[in-house]
Amino acid sequence: MIAWTIYVTFAGAIVVLFMPRVLSQWIALVTTIAGFVVSLVAFFQIRIVDLAHFTTIVRVPWVPALGMNYHLALDGISLTLILVTGLAAVSAVLFSWDVEYRPNEFFFWLLLVVGASYGVFLSADLFLLFLFYELVIVPKYFLIAIFGSTNKEYGAMKLTLYSFFGGMLVFLGIIAAYVTSGS
Repeated sequence: MIAWTIYVTFAGAIVVLFMPRVLSQWIALVTTIAGFVVSLVAFFQIRIVDLAHFTTIVRVPWVPALGMNYHLALDGISLTLILVTGLAAVSAVLFSWDVEYRPNEFFFWLLLVVGASYGVFLSADLFLLFLFYELVIVPKYFLIAIFGSTNKEYGAMKLTLYSFFGGMLVFLGIIAAYVTSGS
């Protein structure tokens, strides 16, 4: 059930793009509230004993030749981070309520960041974690470059380049771990 936080948020992002400007804020709010409610329900449904170990939610072969799976799992830390992400997402939409310049695009990028953040915290496969982590970079760039304040293009490019090069180092570490582990 908690995997729906990712799916609902990405679906809400797509819907926001095609709706009238007046509805974009409301769709973003409903989407983030839905993600928060799903995480809240999961928080109270999972027994405390299970929080010390990973509980697999979804496991589907992704790239079987390389041993990569679409593997989402949950433990106590990730459950807490999902809950905090949901609360922060609802707060971000409410604090951005008065965005008048391209609101559909703003809430689209915001919901992509939120959905990818959910994915980061639920990923149990290293390559999937890396994919969700890198997926956050693109919407962050557009949020800062389009909707930022002073020197926004410079700040967006600097953050993107640092994140990209840091991600490359992480990717090299993932490849090294994969090669040395033999699987």
